[in-house]
Amino acid sequence: MPHDDQPTIRLGAEREADQSWIWHASIDAAEGSTLHELRLSWADYNVFCPEGTRTPADVGRAVLLFFARHRREFPLRERLDAAMARMRFPMADRDIAELLAG
Repeated sequence: MPHDDQPTIRLGAEREADQSWIWHASIDAAEGSTLHELRLSWADYNVFCPEGTRTPADVGRAVLLFFARHRREFPLRERLDAAMARMRFPMADRDIAELLAG
């Protein structure tokens, strides 16, 4: 599914927390710019990237791109957890893995 107006995803410095990574991030899209704190648990990383070939930041960017593409169905919050994608959208695991595949 092509996206002509691809949002720009920026992640700040990565920090580790309780079995997760956290970034301050921004999404710049046609609808405007938003700032977020993204949490990616080790468990969600393993679901989205089971082969472990991508960095946590790559997975974080893919998760934020997924959120940006679904902002009409799921308004973006200041604090986002990657698990929210999986809880809200049944196809999130597949779609995020496809984003990572390129």
